[in-house]
Amino acid sequence: MNEAEDYAYIELNDIWKIYKNEDDVIHALSRINCSFKECSFNIIVGPSGCGKSTLIRILGLIETPSLGNVMINCENTSDLPQKIRNSIIRDEIGMVFQSSNLIQTLNAIENLTLPMLSSDNEKAKDLLNKVGFNDYNKYPNEMSIQEEQRVCIARAMVNNHSIILLDEPTGALHSKESFEIMELLLELNRSEGLTIILTTNNKKLSQFDCNMFEMIDGTILNRTEHTS
Repeated sequence: MNEAEDYAYIELNDIWKIYKNEDDVIHALSRINCSFKECSFNIIVGPSGCGKSTLIRILGLIETPSLGNVMINCENTSDLPQKIRNSIIRDEIGMVFQSSNLIQTLNAIENLTLPMLSSDNEKAKDLLNKVGFNDYNKYPNEMSIQEEQRVCIARAMVNNHSIILLDEPTGALHSKESFEIMELLLELNRSEGLTIILTTNNKKLSQFDCNMFEMIDGTILNRTEHTS
C-alpha cells in the first residue's frame, strides 16, 4: 500500500479549457497542475461556476483539454483517438452526477446490469448491498434522492472501475444524507481500493479524511493533503 500511496495515478499537466463564442473567449479552466494518488480520496471544492464540472468531464475523458495533458496510469490520454479513450472509460472510470441519470423504466438491478460488460444479476446485487441498498426491484421513481445516488455509485463500479468521479453527488441532499453518502464513499475507498475524486461547493465536507483542492475561477489555488 505504501507504493500505491506514493504513486501519482492521475496527473493534470498545465490544463486549459477555452471556449470560443463568436468574439468572446471563455477560459473555463486555466493553468491546472495537480495529481491524484492511486487509492486516494480527493475533494475539489469551489463555488458554482468555477469550472468543477468541466474539470470532472476532462478527468473522465468526456472532453479533451484545449491545452495540456491528462495522464492516467502514466499514459497521456489527451492525444489518443476517441476509440481508445472510450476503452479507458469502459475499463477504468466510473462516473456519478448530481442528477442520477438512472433509466426510469428499469429497476435497480436492471440499471446495473445494462452497462455491464457481462450481465450478472448476482454481481449487481452484491454491489447494491455494498452501497447499502437491497430493494433490488425498486424503480427510480420510487426511490429517494439518496437511494438514487447509492444506486448510481453501485452502477459506477459495475465493470471493476478503479477510478470513481463524482460531480456534486451531495448537491441535492440534506446535510445528514450528504454525510451518510460521504461515509459510504470513504468506506468504498478503503475496502475497494478506489481512487475517488469528488466535486462540491460544500466546504463542510472538508472535515472528512481526504485530500482537498480549492478551486476558483477555473484554476486550483490550494491543496491540502491528508497525511494521517
